[in-house]
Amino acid sequence: MDGAKRSRTAQGVAAERALLASKGVIDDPFAHEMLTPSMAAVVWVVNHGPHRIWTRSVTLAGLAARVRWFDSQVISAVNDGIRQVAVIGAGYDSRPWRIPGDGIQFFELDHPATQQDKARRAPQPSPVYVESDLTTEDAARSLLDCGFDPSLPAVFVLEGLTMYLSEDVVRRQLQLLGKMSAIGSRLAVDFYPPSDAGTAQHHRQMRVQQLARSGSGESFRLALDRPQAVSLVQASGWSIDEVMSLRAAAIALVPSDVGLPTDAVNEHKTLIAAAHVK
Repeated sequence: MDGAKRSRTAQGVAAERALLASKGVIDDPFAHEMLTPSMAAVVWVVNHGPHRIWTRSVTLAGLAARVRWFDSQVISAVNDGIRQVAVIGAGYDSRPWRIPGDGIQFFELDHPATQQDKARRAPQPSPVYVESDLTTEDAARSLLDCGFDPSLPAVFVLEGLTMYLSEDVVRRQLQLLGKMSAIGSRLAVDFYPPSDAGTAQHHRQMRVQQLARSGSGESFRLALDRPQAVSLVQASGWSIDEVMSLRAAAIALVPSDVGLPTDAVNEHKTLIAAAHVK
């Protein structure tokens, strides 16, 4: 990503969350506040457009599932007493305000340009913003430099991130986060599948997403099938607790009465929950 520009992809995800929140699919009253005027206009147009845009959107169904699954991982960790939450590649994430709790410290790590733009739009109080370019810097070191306590367990959230990094970078980041963190720490991460996985509809969806990202400098670099994704996480020193397809998460977690096509979500997209046990 161009170091002088905020992430256009992250703005797009925030816009999709704002749409989902407006329909009651997720609880996110903060997403709309973080949108640029042009992106807010896009949300208005879609909200006032034909209903079929909503009922046919596999992209929105998949994002709803992803958000709700990652929310469940963070809430479970917090309910179990974990008081450090580190969102790696945070973009315009809103969990520091949506998932409150006594004594919880949120860290949000992202590229400086995106973080600086978010800080101007986000509500207060703010999380600890950690500026770091994941392609050249280590997330673990950046967190430690900003007050992260390695003696306390944490939950690390890598949502919608791995596909924009090389496999070597993802492996290094996961290894160093595991080595730095306390026993009992947790990891929630997702992986995009190879381009030939899924149906013709999924292939069209991917082409549309690639077109939307054109010119942004944010292209897909890593695509793994489910066994490869599990192997990468395990080889990075994490113990697997849960492996789920995005479609299964959509069917289980997205309310059926909202009309989103959850059955059409790509079965080959992978969600993994893991723990640091030694």
